[in-house]
Amino acid sequence: MKVKQHYYRRFLLFAASMLLLIFLYIWKGGRGAASLIPAFWAVLALWGAWAFTRYRCLYLEMSSEDPLTGGMNGQTFLKRWEKKLKEENTVWSFLIINIKKFSHIDYGYGREVGDQVLKKVYEALSGVLTKEELICRASADTFYLLVKEGNSELLRKRIYALDDAVYFKEDLGIQKKLFLSIGGYVIQDPAEPLGSIMDKTNYCRTASPDAADRNTHFEIYDFNFSDRRKRERELECMGEPALEKGHFKMYLQPKYELKHETLAGAEALIRWCDPDQGMIPLYEFLPLFERNGFIRNLDRFIFESALQLIDGWIREGRKPVKISVNLSRAQFTEGGFFTSKYMPIYEKYNVPKEFLEFEISESILPDTNLITFVKELKEMGFECSMDDFGSGYSSLNTLKSLPIATIKLDRQMFSEDEKERGRIVTSGIIRIAKALGIHVVAEGIEKREDVDFLKKEGCDQIQGYYFGKPMPAEEFEQLLK
Repeated sequence: MKVKQHYYRRFLLFAASMLLLIFLYIWKGGRGAASLIPAFWAVLALWGAWAFTRYRCLYLEMSSEDPLTGGMNGQTFLKRWEKKLKEENTVWSFLIINIKKFSHIDYGYGREVGDQVLKKVYEALSGVLTKEELICRASADTFYLLVKEGNSELLRKRIYALDDAVYFKEDLGIQKKLFLSIGGYVIQDPAEPLGSIMDKTNYCRTASPDAADRNTHFEIYDFNFSDRRKRERELECMGEPALEKGHFKMYLQPKYELKHETLAGAEALIRWCDPDQGMIPLYEFLPLFERNGFIRNLDRFIFESALQLIDGWIREGRKPVKISVNLSRAQFTEGGFFTSKYMPIYEKYNVPKEFLEFEISESILPDTNLITFVKELKEMGFECSMDDFGSGYSSLNTLKSLPIATIKLDRQMFSEDEKERGRIVTSGIIRIAKALGIHVVAEGIEKREDVDFLKKEGCDQIQGYYFGKPMPAEEFEQLLK
């Protein structure tokens, strides 16, 4: 607005100058008008030079700003960052801050409200910084900060202050608190390339064991992360050859029908049995493969392994049980993946679809056209279940909108924290699901008291260590006998 007002004032001055020249021309009655021509061209040249200079300044100003927040954009941030690192006797730290589940806000409240939230977050973060420090909205819901902190302990305190500023922001225009994903890096060597600093900071943010948690989490890059990164690079190189050599195995965790406590099905799970390193822990490779997309290959491997097993049971004259297989979030980044990748595998075996079920996590709902996908699968004769039900933001809305056959109650519903409240919520969900004709499975059950409670409430099936841990297919087949 100030720029526009400044422009209008200049324009009025220019117009007044031209009117003065016209007045002089009329006053002279056209006589000696030739003497006014040099003045006319002089005024025009001066104003033309001013206009060019002003528009160039405006262009540079606009190209250095983030149009949403009014602060500097990423390009300007990086230029100023380089200058800051050249200052002597100053240690800086770099932060990457991302708003967790921001897509849920855009999905639930609309883009306009989402933009307002981003502005408010920018204001909150800026309010914690000194005049020397830098901040920009780098992209979408991600912010870069350069703060004047020289060690991890001081940086940790600053992160707490930044998180509090956002968490206690009251005029966001939404009915929920915001949680952040934060990575930090103390820049000990000013000569280190900016790309390397950014890469390490983002790595420790996304590779944190708490990254999937709904609450705010932060990590500061250190030697432990350096060692973990080397390990992940090793696993990345091992993944494809291991799949080709048969080192990945399908394990099955039994599901028991609650009324009579008899075997009713299983969930197919991935395990990595390396001949040299033994069983590689899930926490080492699963988050990594979810990030780099290799999980898609593992999903399809498990799908085909399940089909082979069911086909073998049928050929041997055994009565099959239903096996559920997971569809990871990464699958949904490829349009038409089910028709192009899954159906050719299914058609090789063509087992009855009643013995198959696809598990989809509720967390992918706002970021994909999941409702359409589930409807298409249902039309093709496949059933879908909603995994980790109760862990997301829109569980009850999911029941209303998705044509799912089964919900799997998240294991957090049965934690010791707020146990009684959890049971009240669980009872309500089971009643609603029953009224909608939806099957209910409780996972992560380890205690008899939970089994008795769920049986009383009318839960259909249980999956958990109380009845059986994940086991090789050969061991699971013994249960069928």
